[in-house]
Amino acid sequence: MKQLIIQSDDLGITRGVTNGIIEGIESGMVKNTGLFANMPSSAYAASIIKHYPHVCLGIDINIVAGRPCANPKDIPCMVHADGSFYTSGQSRQLDETADHHDHLDYGQCVKETKAQIERFYQLVGKYPEYIHGHSYSTATLVKAMEDVAKEYQIPTTRGLTKEYGLVRPLKNWNKKPFTLDDQLHADQLGCIMTDEYLKADIGYIIFHCGYVDAPLFDVSTYTLIRPMDLKACNSEALKQWIQTNGIELISFRELTKGNV
Repeated sequence: MKQLIIQSDDLGITRGVTNGIIEGIESGMVKNTGLFANMPSSAYAASIIKHYPHVCLGIDINIVAGRPCANPKDIPCMVHADGSFYTSGQSRQLDETADHHDHLDYGQCVKETKAQIERFYQLVGKYPEYIHGHSYSTATLVKAMEDVAKEYQIPTTRGLTKEYGLVRPLKNWNKKPFTLDDQLHADQLGCIMTDEYLKADIGYIIFHCGYVDAPLFDVSTYTLIRPMDLKACNSEALKQWIQTNGIELISFRELTKGNV
């Protein structure tokens, strides 16, 4: 492996998660993170991340937690009567009885994706450097995100992965369902630090670093895994593995500038 991209998702989902990601950034390991634009802690996260301009800041398009950035009346396929998003589990249940196992409406997906990007701009003062999906996806949502990305001329992580041949760890420590016991005993380093993975030219690791705070339990099933991911990400073992193998940590920003 010549180069490695480490991304930590869900900046702004809660203050605790945000602060944990910042620890990963300050350790020198996390060089890419995606902001949630629609959460109560989004503004807090945006104010903090401005102090780390070297970090490639993208957006995590989120349609499963909190409330939308668009008018809920304009995106009925995504929300409860009170205007809050369906959870990922609820959306998957709706997909089971929908045509093509996809209950989402393309136009509504475009509307919410654009609304989140514009809210990002309001918070950060610039558009995101990449677009990434969060937790739940269907072909309709992927298509909408890709079309909006083209309109805004922002790359998607799906597109970057394909274009540059980015390789995720060959084993995945995240499970669905992901019990608390599984989260506590996930073997991140065992999945990452393998001879087989070293054969990749450019590696791509997605962590969910963070601290656990009470609001997190209301919006995500990924709870205890977050401090465990942070521990693995910041571990001396991972840092030594990177150094020993002469791996360069890079961001999507460097990738898209053609510095690879």
